[in-house]
Amino acid sequence: MNEQKPIHYFVCSRGSDSLGLTNATEDNTIVEYFDSEEDVDLAKFADIVKSKPNCVQKHFIVNKGDNYCAVETDSVKNSYVFSVRLKYRIVSTLAAGTATIESFIEEDKRLENKLAKPERQPGFKLRDADGEIIPDGIKFALQILRDREEDENDEDEDETEGLSKEELLYYNKDWIGVNSFMNDGKDHFLCGNVDYHNSFECETIDDIVYLKHDGRYFYFDIDGETNDIFIGKAVPAKDQRVQIHYTDDSNICLTGWGGRIYVACEWVKCSYGAIGLDNREEQLRWGSPMKLRIVRL
Repeated sequence: MNEQKPIHYFVCSRGSDSLGLTNATEDNTIVEYFDSEEDVDLAKFADIVKSKPNCVQKHFIVNKGDNYCAVETDSVKNSYVFSVRLKYRIVSTLAAGTATIESFIEEDKRLENKLAKPERQPGFKLRDADGEIIPDGIKFALQILRDREEDENDEDEDETEGLSKEELLYYNKDWIGVNSFMNDGKDHFLCGNVDYHNSFECETIDDIVYLKHDGRYFYFDIDGETNDIFIGKAVPAKDQRVQIHYTDDSNICLTGWGGRIYVACEWVKCSYGAIGLDNREEQLRWGSPMKLRIVRL
């Protein structure tokens, strides 16, 4: 039984199709319709909500097509406009009382600081987590850091018994790999793997550090249909380059050259991660960039 009170929607009848019954944010709602922009009267809407004590009293939602606005019932000038992509997170947390309009406004301000800084560091050198420079041509693996790494100390001794020192180094960790299961002649692309890694190296050309695998360069296919990182024979053009950024803990993240959107890894299966630029609004706000640790081989 759902003990949470329903949230009240005021929906433009012309955009009522956007209120899909399969969306979890609309499974527990009260809906009233209005015909046009002239019918939007926030003070009147607030009075309607106050007259229904069995619905969420602090906020209500005004919906016109794909445009949404959360409004504070006691102060209708206090509102927050958001897109359909953010609807589930915003509506559900407002209804549960775990977020406020003010918290989302503050989140908007913090978003700027979450984006990558496009400026290049002069004399950039690739360094490992200990701060040691990685010379060109030296082999290393790229470990993907994610929450499950916190459980590494809880490994079952029976599972690790008999593993070599090298196998133990890679066991129960996530790594950058190369998806090579294509037979169409196209360049391979990067993916996330569990327990297995590929080796990589870097090459510095004209003071620019390029990441490589097996003599091929990381690059973005700006004319392609995906945001994957590919590996190809040619030195990437400027708008195809992958830019490296250091994190506060001396690991690295990746963006496009001069870009502000970080590369992310979405684990679509327990042992496979889809790697690429992710500019979805919900990812920028609440997601995390893929953080990599350089492990010398």
